Amino acid sequence: MSPAPPPEEARTAAEGEGGGEGCLVRRAAPLLLGALLSLAPALPARADAIWQAVSNRTLDSQRGGFDVGGGLLVSFGITRAVYVNGDLVTQTSLNFGRVADLTPAQATQLARQMTALNLVQVGPGNSVARDVLAGGTGTIIQNTLNNQHIVNQTVIDARSNAMGMIKNLNIQNTLSDALNRSAAGR
Repeated sequence: MSPAPPPEEARTAAEGEGGGEGCLVRRAAPLLLGALLSLAPALPARADAIWQAVSNRTLDSQRGGFDVGGGLLVSFGITRAVYVNGDLVTQTSLNFGRVADLTPAQATQLARQMTALNLVQVGPGNSVARDVLAGGTGTIIQNTLNNQHIVNQTVIDARSNAMGMIKNLNIQNTLSDALNRSAAGR
């Protein structure tokens, strides 16, 4: 076990290179995204479903996001839902705003939602041990009936402006190359 660094070094190490909340957001973003992706099992899309596109304004109001620096914006939300015979039984939605702007109360609520247990019981005679209810996270679905169509669905809505940034970089490089070639020809 190594000795603890002096207070100044500990503060600098905690803040990371450059310091401030931006570094914390850059470090936390991959971990948070990895945690969300681990909650999303690969589910087949329903072939008979008709999906309606909504406007970007509507989507932006439903999801959060954060700025990882350098102009790159990332936003995402996650929705977990259980349907029994086509009827929505339970739904949990998490929308992540700018991580650097989260208040302690919002962080507590977000942590509570991420560690919540959804219990869906279909039919009579279902039971769950108390210790599972007390410490469990995720979704438990119990079914004692025959011929039930049960769907457990996790949807992750992720968005980034990375493609726009790449296009802008390409335009800038093309202009720079053209200017350099025209100046070199004289």
